[in-house]
Amino acid sequence: MYELLRPVMKAWYATELRARGSSPKPMDTPTIRATQPDADNVLLIGNGPLHGWGVITHQISITGHLAHEIHAETGRPCSVHYIGDETMTVASTRAWIGDHDLGQYDAIVLVLGMNDAVRLTPLKTWEHEYRDLLEFLFCAVKPGARMIVAGTQPVRSVDPFNKALGNIAEYHAGRMNKILDDITDDFSAVTFFRLPAPTMDPEMPLGSTCVYNAWAKHIAAYLAPALDIVRATNSTPRQVLPEPEYSWSGTRTLIDNAARGGSDELQRLAALAMDTFSVDLAGVSLIDGDRVWFAVNTQVLPKSAPAELVYCNTVVQQQAPLVVLDAQKDPRFQGNAFIDITGMDFYAGHPLTSTTGDTIGTFCLFNSSPRPEASVSMEALKMLAVQAETELRRYETQSATTGPIDTTHP
Repeated sequence: MYELLRPVMKAWYATELRARGSSPKPMDTPTIRATQPDADNVLLIGNGPLHGWGVITHQISITGHLAHEIHAETGRPCSVHYIGDETMTVASTRAWIGDHDLGQYDAIVLVLGMNDAVRLTPLKTWEHEYRDLLEFLFCAVKPGARMIVAGTQPVRSVDPFNKALGNIAEYHAGRMNKILDDITDDFSAVTFFRLPAPTMDPEMPLGSTCVYNAWAKHIAAYLAPALDIVRATNSTPRQVLPEPEYSWSGTRTLIDNAARGGSDELQRLAALAMDTFSVDLAGVSLIDGDRVWFAVNTQVLPKSAPAELVYCNTVVQQQAPLVVLDAQKDPRFQGNAFIDITGMDFYAGHPLTSTTGDTIGTFCLFNSSPRPEASVSMEALKMLAVQAETELRRYETQSATTGPIDTTHP
């Protein structure tokens, strides 16, 4: 039965995800840094509630509220950093973590499963991937660090999934939660609890600061005692969470502009490309380290994603254009967890270079259904890419001399 329903549920999830493209979500830096010394350091990993649907800053999502609640519970300052996105699944979580330094955290909170429940991820896959994830995390964290694992909330408590198909997903989530309960029993430093259904604001059906505050209080009830245990066994002074570092001098400007929708010029080029090629999405990506950063259309595309999971990484590595007519039939991308969840099976990308000639990103097209090769003129795509490249090089020049510039409307 599940095998028959899975394609339907995956299509339903992809449809709902695209429908939420215009919904508010945080676009600022997902880090709350305590200003006092020797703060507890907490890492949030996950999607669903952690994504922050309905609010526009992490200050009032679970990230910010949890830092405040832990301070209230323990009397100590707390810094909280978040890794994740709604498009992250249990299978892609390690890729999302990338080369992030896990050794700086006293505790990690995992909130995964909503999209795996709706898409009916096979239970054996869920068990295998989650167990491997916990084992990976315990090998990477500092000695004595604790894990807090939250079970999936009732699926139908999420407004877009409060439909008939949501009953199937909610039943599946219950089975996934039972598996998590069993898995976490095998790890002495893990605390498992089930995330409760929220009391939603009818005016803000996707999420609100009140909902995130309530969830943060619930998480803090389990996290604060765990942090006390870590303090009792490891009195080494905690380090301040570092600011991110980037390889390319224009990356910070691109990220800052993307948080406001992207520069006027890149928005214009993306809109022109969507119209010219009749595709669902067009954008500009930047590969920096183990991440890809999207410069425009971040209402639908994530702010960033693991480089190893995106088409654009192949373009940068081969320093040449790439066309993928149907990812489901292309052995390079079959089974890719990010492409699978976004449903963008068609891709065309042209490389973008910095002033030094390094390939740093792509001008790219996405479509949710396969397209014939003749539907994209690579010469036309190149013309748009050259214009996008010129805009990006302005970021590089300015950030290297006078600091970031604002290329969006005031």
